[in-house]
Amino acid sequence: MDHPPGSDSFHPKPIRVSQLPHYQQTKQGAGNFGRGTYRVSSGQLLWNAVKETFYEFASISKIHGMYYLQKHVTHGLMRLLWVLIIAAFFAFGIALIFLLWQKFIDSPTRMTIASEMKIMQVPFPGVTICHPQSVMDYKAQRFVESIKFPLGATKDSILKNLPSLGYFTEHQWIFPRAQDLSMIDKVLQLNNYTIEQAIDKLGMICEDFIVICYWAGKKFPCFDRHAFLGWIGSTSHYGACCSFNYHPNVKGDQVPYASNTYGIHGGLSVVGTGYPQASDGKSGALYSEGFMLMIHHPHDFAVEASPLTLLRLGKETFVNVLPTDSRCSEQVLALPQNQRDCLVGGDFKPPIANYRQPACMLECLRNEVHRKCGCHPFHLPRHTEARKDRQIRDCTVYDSICFVQNYYMFKRLKCHCLPACSDVTYKTASIELDFAAKNFSINPF
Repeated sequence: MDHPPGSDSFHPKPIRVSQLPHYQQTKQGAGNFGRGTYRVSSGQLLWNAVKETFYEFASISKIHGMYYLQKHVTHGLMRLLWVLIIAAFFAFGIALIFLLWQKFIDSPTRMTIASEMKIMQVPFPGVTICHPQSVMDYKAQRFVESIKFPLGATKDSILKNLPSLGYFTEHQWIFPRAQDLSMIDKVLQLNNYTIEQAIDKLGMICEDFIVICYWAGKKFPCFDRHAFLGWIGSTSHYGACCSFNYHPNVKGDQVPYASNTYGIHGGLSVVGTGYPQASDGKSGALYSEGFMLMIHHPHDFAVEASPLTLLRLGKETFVNVLPTDSRCSEQVLALPQNQRDCLVGGDFKPPIANYRQPACMLECLRNEVHRKCGCHPFHLPRHTEARKDRQIRDCTVYDSICFVQNYYMFKRLKCHCLPACSDVTYKTASIELDFAAKNFSINPF
């Protein structure tokens, strides 16, 4: 039989080293195929292709650990260990991807733009000023001269323990003794004083330090019963304070007023005095002279999160208020509450007119104090509506032991209070200068 020309010539075919075993097996199968002694199923061919592809991937992969899955690199238990390690990390990666996807499905990202605005476009803030001392020494001296002493009490012992009236607030330096607190309770009961009345008698009230008030450059009576202009007595976590434009019990949709002027010659200006309480008292949150000023929403109780500015004596302090108005779009408000992560009045049953996050935090703290101590401390406001906390008794001085023991627990209290979907918050920046008129008398005190 004649062969075609060139049929005996050799034509090399390039193959990869990793394909040699498969190539040899195929050639052998082809040689035996003519004799009918070897058959390769499609499943076997597929398995061989997958296996060879995996070994080739393991030889060139940069994934850590794949090197140990190549042929002739590891065997037996060591190979099984590396297979388990790599499989575990792949499973961990898949689980992370699933969790991220589930988080996105449950809480899709929504954007709320918060922009800084002029003070004239938002409600004028509430202003609260507190003195760092809860009991003044010169007032305590007058107090003990006009009261009856319980059996076993002396003038010196009462003077020493009167600062315990501040143990419900930040005004605490040492742990109280039960017998000292009981003695002060007996003093108050014998003389028909409540804790609030004793604090007003012994601490700083508005009339003691606020001398002259100006609004937009015009003088006005500081303590006039005006709808907006005027200072009133209040409380905070610092104890007895004095507040301006503070309306915590407003109901309905009443909107607090906004200022039509700003700057050095606009807004609120106050001249205060440090006489005669400067460097006086041993029951304070600060061992310093001056006052503490907090800025907050007019409807909010002054909480610890309120921006704080220290006002020193003999200085002129300019406080710049930077408001931020945050609002959600109608599309965001249409989402379920668990997706938008903010609250409106309609989310409550029954609906409320104005939801305030600080009010929620205050109620959470108040309920925890009621639960732990079984009484209501004087510095926290009661709920305005008829609720069960009306049945909670007022705390006595002796009850402050419970408050001191749980002080840090109250500080770390976690309250599930979401922010309001539409809200105005305030930040402050202050500048301090020497008071140019400090050598001139502006009032015959």
